[in-house]
Amino acid sequence: MTQKAILSADVVNQYIDFHKEMKLPFTLTLSTYTARIKSNYCDLYFMKAEQPNRVFCAFNKVKKDVTTQQIKKIKMASLQYYSSNFKDENFYSDVIYNVDIKSAYATILYNDGLISKSTFNYLNSLPKMERLASVGMLAGKKNIFTMDADGEVIDEKTEISPTADYFFYCVKRTAEIVNTASKHLGKAFLFSWVDGIYFLQANERASINAGNIIKEYFEDNKFKTSFDILREFEVIGKPDYYNCNFIKKDKKTFINVPRPSHKILKQITEHLLTKTYTND
Repeated sequence: MTQKAILSADVVNQYIDFHKEMKLPFTLTLSTYTARIKSNYCDLYFMKAEQPNRVFCAFNKVKKDVTTQQIKKIKMASLQYYSSNFKDENFYSDVIYNVDIKSAYATILYNDGLISKSTFNYLNSLPKMERLASVGMLAGKKNIFTMDADGEVIDEKTEISPTADYFFYCVKRTAEIVNTASKHLGKAFLFSWVDGIYFLQANERASINAGNIIKEYFEDNKFKTSFDILREFEVIGKPDYYNCNFIKKDKKTFINVPRPSHKILKQITEHLLTKTYTND
């Protein structure tokens, strides 16, 4: 019988060491939020936090809907989660502005005919993190390690959910929509992060006008948005990313935006993604 417990690296490691000391073969399965140790001695399933039943109910509704539709295989290398237009390594502004898409992935699934109205409404009845978890389950991934009596790995495999492409379709479509919206800002565009656009304007009136233009674009494409004023925005250039610190709704937060790929590497990647190979 499988026993459940709260995920703790220390506890999982203790069971791994126990199996090694007792010379017991076992299987270790790891995912983003779970770990499982299975052997002749035990079957333990560790979870970061037990999700309420409504999350699994939402996931099952989404899964049932999307699997009735066919979509093209999503190329992982083509996925984009961010874009930046930083001119300097370090930058500070008292104020910048942010427009976020509300329920982006759920809305894309609905707008593009992959889920029903009732499923969409059910998703939107959930708190944000539960809604994200419900859709994110489409891209479930497990790394499975088979260990021998000496604690050595004798087999390793990865299992990816057959519905993963539906999740990555949401990522791809979000990037397309955000990138198009960002072009309306011209030089005012600073960066985008998943479903959010961040920009700088000379004054608050200009920023509100720009925000309204983007908002209208999203509304024309059946998306709802939120508009926020961010204060004490600071960019600190790091070797591999830009550290962006700011205050949003009186709360200090940050985003680490990766640096754009080197132009040559980007050109090679784009070539590989678009080239058609033959056997000639």
